[in-house]
Amino acid sequence: MLIQGIRARIGNKLILPDHNLEISKGVNLVLGQNGAGKTTLLRSIIRAFYERGGLITRGYVPAEFSAPEIQVREVLVSGTRNNLASYAEYIQYFGLTNLLDRSFSSLSTGEKKLVLIAKALVEGDLVMMDEPTSGLDVKNQSKVMRTVTKLKSRKDFIIAVHDLNWLNQADRVILLKNGEIIWQSGPQELREDILEKLYEIRVKRVEIDEKTIFIFDL
Repeated sequence: MLIQGIRARIGNKLILPDHNLEISKGVNLVLGQNGAGKTTLLRSIIRAFYERGGLITRGYVPAEFSAPEIQVREVLVSGTRNNLASYAEYIQYFGLTNLLDRSFSSLSTGEKKLVLIAKALVEGDLVMMDEPTSGLDVKNQSKVMRTVTKLKSRKDFIIAVHDLNWLNQADRVILLKNGEIIWQSGPQELREDILEKLYEIRVKRVEIDEKTIFIFDL
């Protein structure tokens, strides 16, 4: 799928110039430093679908979110025609059962994120996630990654992250620097020098159990 003419402004300043973004089936990973424009890119994609009347249903997990004084069960079903039973699989998997009657605002950052991830996974054929594993413990990070891997044959994902461990789940990688898409291709084409240009730090490629892993060489 090709999304053409993505752009974003703050006031009169163009912070994300026109881009043509190719979205693969499966997991599309957006990498970049803080302030590179990853969140802006995700929001611009959402706006592009609305402006063009796209019929794809979308789920969205923001990096930052408000904490409304409503119960978790209400957060899950808000803005949809779904009933709570639609979310039962992920309520159980992410351990949310005992949180359903609590106020969303009373949850920890990680708990809030798991609620929003569960909501997005049910509601979207195209699921966009902004730093979905940030603030999660290692166990829940692994759960989120495994869930995305399991679902990527049925849903498409655009995921903005810093964590290079996500590369093993990716079908396409998009690198963003200073508001510009500087590289986009399959993960098998990714090289150390490309990531070094992106992050301005030495990167080392390691092969472990037939998997390619990139690590920061400090």
